Amino acid sequence: MLPWFLVSAVLIVFAVGWIYERFALKGVSYTRYFTQRAVFEEDPLEMVEVISNAKPLPLPWLRLESSMAAGIKFGRQNNLDVYAGDIYQNHISMFYLRPFRQITRRHQVSCVRRGLYRLESATLTTGDPLGIVAKVLKFELNLELLVYPRILALEELPLPNHSWLGNLAVRRWIVEDPFLTSGIREYRSGDTLKSINWKATAKTGVMQVHQRDYTADHRLVICLNVESSETMWRNILNPERIELGIRYAASVAGYALQNGIETGFLCNGRLKGGSKDPIRLEPSADGGQLEWLLDTLARVELDRSVSMTRLLEEELEADTRDTDFLIISCHQGETLLIQAELLERNGNGIEWMDIPETA
Repeated sequence: MLPWFLVSAVLIVFAVGWIYERFALKGVSYTRYFTQRAVFEEDPLEMVEVISNAKPLPLPWLRLESSMAAGIKFGRQNNLDVYAGDIYQNHISMFYLRPFRQITRRHQVSCVRRGLYRLESATLTTGDPLGIVAKVLKFELNLELLVYPRILALEELPLPNHSWLGNLAVRRWIVEDPFLTSGIREYRSGDTLKSINWKATAKTGVMQVHQRDYTADHRLVICLNVESSETMWRNILNPERIELGIRYAASVAGYALQNGIETGFLCNGRLKGGSKDPIRLEPSADGGQLEWLLDTLARVELDRSVSMTRLLEEELEADTRDTDFLIISCHQGETLLIQAELLERNGNGIEWMDIPETA
């Protein structure tokens, strides 16, 4: 009697194994998506998973594995284990799925770092109740999430005391035009030597400077320099400092575009997943320009393509005029200063925004 029982048990185990070997993955589907295509740093959103079993055979266990770049933080949830590393994090979920059943799971996540996050695939493993048979299926997802840099308040930006950004109160770009003179006035702290009217100074005995008139046809180009020093070659030595500069660029772009200013972007980094060329966005005040700028800033890879000096040289070679350049940089090296001065002599405005040392 016992041998027959053992033989029957073995036959049943092999039959169940054969059934799961052949049909376990039939009718199984899996999708995953984020509830938004783009969010700002530290903003919450949901990641939704949908798993279905469209057949009469139950799946006593399912193991779902996926990997994603670190920077997206998952809230606590049953049946979800997250193993986080410095660069990537692995997600492992366990399920039981009845016949003709669909499970929808919603994960609360927050984005702690700017960037482009890709989830290309997920691997599902299932099998028979005893774990003798294991079948593996890989799902191609091609899922992307853009995390924009955090927008800072104007008061948080390291603006010079007499910055035009701090005094922008109209919907057109108003800056001093070096070619328009409306009179003279007394010298004030911050005036350059080249603005001094020596003839009027000698006549009055008090230092006098040219009173510049204003024009409203300038455009803004935000120049983000990923170099931490003038001697840096390629490797970014202080990425957190450059990340702060990226937040500055996003904040200025949002402020300028809200005031109707044609705004562009120039960066000597490169785009993640794109070419190794520097990044250029022509100035525009179109309705979609801010979203385009934020998309670009989210994709910026901290990898120097060319020197910022070379990018400004190209602007000079293109005979760029009537444009205001805001240079966001960790340094003001000698060659960079020379190139900026040449651009200014060509009828452009130059302003610097220094990126401070981070703790």
